[in-house]
Amino acid sequence: MFEAIFFGILQGLTEFLPISSSAHVRIFAKFFGMAEDPGAKFTAIMQIGTELAVLIFFRKDIARIISAWLRKVVLRKSLHLEEATDARMGWLIIIGSLPIVILGYLGQDAITTNFRSLWLIASVLIVFGIILGFADRYGKSDKSLKDLNISHGILYGLAQALALIPGVSRSGSTIAMGRILGYKREAALRYSFLLALPAVFGSGLYELKQALSDSQGTNVFTMPETLAATAVAFVIGYLVIAWLLKFVTTRSFTPFIIYRVLLGALVIGLLATGTIKDSSKAEVATPIATVKPISYSVPKDCLSTDVLAALQKDVRQAQFIDTPWQPAPGTELADFLNNGGLACSYGIQSAEVGITVDWVADATQLFSNRTSGWLAEGYQKIDIPNLMESEAYFLQKDQSPTNEFSQYHVKFLINGFWINVSSSFGKTIEDGSGWIKAAVDSL
Repeated sequence: MFEAIFFGILQGLTEFLPISSSAHVRIFAKFFGMAEDPGAKFTAIMQIGTELAVLIFFRKDIARIISAWLRKVVLRKSLHLEEATDARMGWLIIIGSLPIVILGYLGQDAITTNFRSLWLIASVLIVFGIILGFADRYGKSDKSLKDLNISHGILYGLAQALALIPGVSRSGSTIAMGRILGYKREAALRYSFLLALPAVFGSGLYELKQALSDSQGTNVFTMPETLAATAVAFVIGYLVIAWLLKFVTTRSFTPFIIYRVLLGALVIGLLATGTIKDSSKAEVATPIATVKPISYSVPKDCLSTDVLAALQKDVRQAQFIDTPWQPAPGTELADFLNNGGLACSYGIQSAEVGITVDWVADATQLFSNRTSGWLAEGYQKIDIPNLMESEAYFLQKDQSPTNEFSQYHVKFLINGFWINVSSSFGKTIEDGSGWIKAAVDSL
């Protein structure tokens, strides 16, 4: 939750400044040492919070524009000069939104993969920072929003579409275009705010719908964490809007340009020296076992797995124990057996020594529903060395004061498969590395 809230603060601080919020989320995730990129989906949902801030801050302007547009287009009413200007602004926002809608739809695969390369983001931070610097320094300042026309609206829209690449900055690209076209800083900034509303709300709500309906996808942050980040981004974003509109009336964008260039140079330096790696490329670390792709399924039965052979290296007399499972509703075992999973026990029944291994596929949501309960029971979130699990939880406790054996439970999610390994002997997770390897190999 702390990391999600941090990213909410980061989103709120950087969304409206011309320094690219999506680039900062991507870069700071790497600085945080996170194994996974929070992703374009998380960023898009968070941006709903900052755009709500725009909606509330400019509520009077937006209500006036929508009212005038509806009266002109739907009701066919005659409008006064100021109302006609507002209705025209409504059309210009629609026209300016078309490029990002079209290009965002056509390039959605690249947006979530190739465009999140740290090399690309760092380079773009520098290049577009320099472009914004030239535009701000040499652009004229003789136009207001009343001078905005259709061709300028389209050019603004094309500039906004460039922000599909993290590092460009939605506000930075549209402000640069506005300054090139001769608009005053405040005018360019205001249209940038208004122009972002349809695209960001559309993208964010679409990703929110996908996240709520996707029970199989693996997300870095849970939905409550994502919503908390969105709420924080709203509050911080509102404060930034008020400050930035005052700032640009007397100051240039030079401080932001310097910051962009320095941040881009820092990231390139860290990448070049190997201090950080660009994990957007399909680099897969070698696990302790050859982890099978998601297209594989749980074992067909308990004797077709490699687990018993692995256990017999430690307990030679171990056998498969055929257990007539009758899971109670709502239990973890019910999650496995009622969703096409498999539960297997191996060991020496008379000595109460052995292990139980459970598998179930497409279980990301089932797994996520249980994590808070495990933490409450005393489980610890861990990393299993050399295993590309997305999440793992571990609990160890003594079996009895006089018994040298312990009970421990490992629950982990790997490529959408939820695997439980429960043992009645062994002191540490390293004691079960062979069984964990066999459980993964059996997929």
